[in-house]
This record gives sequence, C-alpha cells and structure tokens, in this order.
Amino acid sequence: MPGKMPDKARELFLIFKDAVQAEREAQTTYKHAAELSQDKELKGLLMSFCRDEARHEKALVHRYNRLRKKYGFQDE
Repeated sequence: MPGKMPDKARELFLIFKDAVQAEREAQTTYKHAAELSQDKELKGLLMSFCRDEARHEKALVHRYNRLRKKYGFQDE
C-alpha cells in the first residue's frame, strides 16, 4: 500500500522530474549540433554527449518511477 510521501521525498521527486526534462533538452541540443557539424571528430563527440545524457535520463527515470511507485504519487 502506498504511503504518504514525505516533503523531502516529494521535493526530490519534483527535482527528478525537472532533471529528466533537462536531460532530454540536452540530448536535443547535442544531436542538433552534431547534425550541423561538418567535423567528423566533433560530430562524434557531440553524439557521445547525447548518449551520455540519454543514460542520465534513464537513471533519473528509474529513480523517479521507484519513488512514484513507493508513494503512489501521480504526475502533476
């Protein structure tokens, strides 16, 4: 049975939600920059950054969903 989410957990939950959005925006930025680049090395570096952001997003979403499940919290 889900419990009441403590204030600090709720704040963390909302931070994770914002951080996921920031990771997605960073992925879009790096991908767009890579598309614009004509330098093969730079393009590879930018796509590497994009993949890093995707991994960060995945880790944050995992934690976000664990908190959501634990407390039965619905997205706002």
